[in-house]
Amino acid sequence: MKTEKKTYQSPALGCMLGSANQILLGELERALKEAKLNLTTVEYLVLRALYSKDGIRQCEIGDMVGRDKAGICRCVTGLIKKGLVITEPVSYKCLKVYLTDKARLIQPKVMQVAESRHQGLVDLLTPEELNVFNKVLEKIIITKSK
Repeated sequence: MKTEKKTYQSPALGCMLGSANQILLGELERALKEAKLNLTTVEYLVLRALYSKDGIRQCEIGDMVGRDKAGICRCVTGLIKKGLVITEPVSYKCLKVYLTDKARLIQPKVMQVAESRHQGLVDLLTPEELNVFNKVLEKIIITKSK
């Protein structure tokens, strides 16, 4: 009698979401390079958050883009060095982050990359698939963020 060797099989859904995220981040990185923006993907996400609401605290940015405090701190430091943001202390533990004029000048190019990436995703799906996909992702995010 042969015994079957059991191998670990990772959860397909989680792995697929992770793989999709990595693929999308890679495509975003390439699009940023092609646009000659000299931004990392996280810097891009932080700028996008600030374009929607300037002068927010670093912890709020982290919540908006799904990154930890340390990662956002490093990112903001990089954006300061690039002359794209400035900070203002709110308390000894908290900084507000503001866009500079230089960041506002590149906003149309950043938003063009955003629109291009969004359209690339939308074009993969039918309107019905996109609707279901959005509902599933919202459900995962809302349920698991509690």
